[in-house]
Amino acid sequence: MPTKAKALDNMEKHLTEAERAARAAAEAEVMPQRDKVDLKAPAVVNKDKKAKKYWTAILKKMEGLVLLDDLDSEMFAGYVLMLSRRDQLTAVSRALMEKASEAEDPETALEVVEKLDGLTSKLQALERNLLSYAEKLGLTPSGRVRLAQKRSQAAASESDPADDLFGD
Repeated sequence: MPTKAKALDNMEKHLTEAERAARAAAEAEVMPQRDKVDLKAPAVVNKDKKAKKYWTAILKKMEGLVLLDDLDSEMFAGYVLMLSRRDQLTAVSRALMEKASEAEDPETALEVVEKLDGLTSKLQALERNLLSYAEKLGLTPSGRVRLAQKRSQAAASESDPADDLFGD
């Protein structure tokens, strides 16, 4: 399995000045640094009322934070759609639990519980995916710390490269 791609600031490989300059130029071309980010909800989000509600609520909470870029709209859309799907599955799960508790004969209760078990496993998988997306988007505390570390390393690398030649 190939190793994960690393940003120039995170590389431990020794590069010549020409290689380092070329890599920095290439990264600058693909890693946007925008002053104003305007995320627009894709049509699929606009069609789902819950997802649209999550979209606006999360973006409102993120006001002033520089976590997402315009290019992240599809990933963020996937995240809010999963939140909406989680709400739907949770509602179905609650209805099944009520039905199981109201069932008078054991066979009916067993059928409902089996359906509930399948739904519960789907909910758990969805919640793992939600956590993964949230981590990647910087919506969790550890995700924000990871992004902050990358930014601080990028800011530190902008200083003179000769500063660390002689050690501390």
